[in-house]
Amino acid sequence: MTISIYQQALRSSFSRLHPLLQKKFGVTSASKEMAVGKGTMIEIRGAPRLLRPLFHLGTRERLIFPERGKDVPFKLENVAYKDEHGRETVSWDRRFYFPKVTRSFDAVMRYDEGLGGIVDDFGQRRHLSSTLGLTVTPGGGLLIRSREILLQGGNHSRLRVPRMFQPSVDVYEHVDPREKAIRIHVHIYHKRFGTMLMYEGLVHTSFMPFSTETMQGREYT
Repeated sequence: MTISIYQQALRSSFSRLHPLLQKKFGVTSASKEMAVGKGTMIEIRGAPRLLRPLFHLGTRERLIFPERGKDVPFKLENVAYKDEHGRETVSWDRRFYFPKVTRSFDAVMRYDEGLGGIVDDFGQRRHLSSTLGLTVTPGGGLLIRSREILLQGGNHSRLRVPRMFQPSVDVYEHVDPREKAIRIHVHIYHKRFGTMLMYEGLVHTSFMPFSTETMQGREYT
């Protein structure tokens, strides 16, 4: 039986998640189902002037972006599949629909047996990774927190990014019972530069049939 990478990481704590989050974070390559969240980010903020040129470069990698605003339409797709090495993997494809441009913030996650936890690979070419800590909150929400940022080296080696250059990343999801939807809070923070990116909003999640053919040639505008 295939269990999700999040269930592997959380173990018995997984059952304390809200049922909607259990369903979302329970998708596997065997379930043939993808989670699709659509909603609005109430506000997207945080962009230190010194780093804005880097944010523009980050758009090429679908990693980070310079645009900020309020009431921004949003879409998130989570797909579980086996990667080229046969590892259970979950994609996180985020789309932010600004008035004049659509921006992306993409990643893939997998469970690493050696580390005993989840690794998050960022961007289109996945040069940056982070080890993650997962915590179920008292209300059945899920807090995902970065622990260490790694840089992809040669021969699939990973190099530790010096602490002074590492931002902290927090992702918190919990269910709003009145809206029957998931509230998402994301905060990327650096000790020196402050908030690099923060967004929060409400997302209605549905589950759609999925096949491996769906992964091939997917492009977004």
